[in-house]
Amino acid sequence: MCTVVTGRDLAVATSGSAERGPHILDPHTGTPAAGPASVTVVGPGLTTTDAYATAAFAMGAGAQDWLEELDGYEGLAITGDGDAWHTPGFPGIPFAL
Repeated sequence: MCTVVTGRDLAVATSGSAERGPHILDPHTGTPAAGPASVTVVGPGLTTTDAYATAAFAMGAGAQDWLEELDGYEGLAITGDGDAWHTPGFPGIPFAL
């Protein structure tokens, strides 16, 4: 565990391949996405937050910049080598891996 998210009236969704294997596909190639190990997104509603977490995982390298542009949403990713990145307003930051 690298952080704990706390808050009120927010949704938290994580997408990755740890539990279900490579089930998220790159829409450009149709092959499993080569995203980070996981992406967690927090936002105001579960449906959109979950969709954004899956999209960010599939996006891979451009996900951080994309998430930073979304109003009302924040993200945290754990990379395959154990590093992490997050958007500036992600709750629970700073953390240590």
